[in-house]
Amino acid sequence: MKGRLLLATLNDPYSNVAAEEAIFDCMDAPAVRVWENQLSVVIGRAQLASAETDMGYCRQNLIPVVRRFTAGGAVYNGPGNLNWSLFVPRGLEAGRLRYVREPAAMFEQAAALLIEALSEYEERLEFRRPNRIALRGKKVSGMAGYIGQNGLLCHGTLLCGADLDLVQRLTRPSGKEVPRRYPRSAFSPVANLGVKRDEFVEALVCALHFEVVEEGMSEEEASLTESLVLRKYSRDGWNLGDPFSLDYG
Repeated sequence: MKGRLLLATLNDPYSNVAAEEAIFDCMDAPAVRVWENQLSVVIGRAQLASAETDMGYCRQNLIPVVRRFTAGGAVYNGPGNLNWSLFVPRGLEAGRLRYVREPAAMFEQAAALLIEALSEYEERLEFRRPNRIALRGKKVSGMAGYIGQNGLLCHGTLLCGADLDLVQRLTRPSGKEVPRRYPRSAFSPVANLGVKRDEFVEALVCALHFEVVEEGMSEEEASLTESLVLRKYSRDGWNLGDPFSLDYG
């Protein structure tokens, strides 16, 4: 089996997050993306931004808050963090990376790959249900995902050398009460792993146990990314509004 290796980091957080949806929508083969993002807070599809980060601090410091199209909680993106993404088309149902229909199985599969890839650098990593990898009880990777008719996307963070005080400030949920339909982030202590980007890419590719070819984004993916940024990801209504009132496709 062959897959794609995408190392594309785009010019702003809106484009980087939009690219995840574009690659998913255009998917016709398994793909792995490892990418870095500019300083930002990325929230889950159904979250209220005002409940998941310090919006006053973000505005004062010009830190974008961007809503992704996958579920899950708020995460830090920025210096000292790597993002990884696993794209799995429907019909791929054998091997280390396969299409599964349940979120729990998706996160377990991704965690097993990440822990194997990182075992050379740290042997004490463990999967903490439902969707995080921890080092001695402290989160180093938080995961989110989406399972659709054409496949699945499981993606996550990897803290390598981030300012942990800033990470916690940006991802500490507010104390405000919100209706239960809005998922809340689970605040936890965090830790850095210390792995370098190139080392992580090589280790993750080895853990997949299939051939990957490094490619850039296709013209279709790039065009769709631009469209998604213009009509959705660059808009305050999408990023900061009520997720149950959104109509952005």
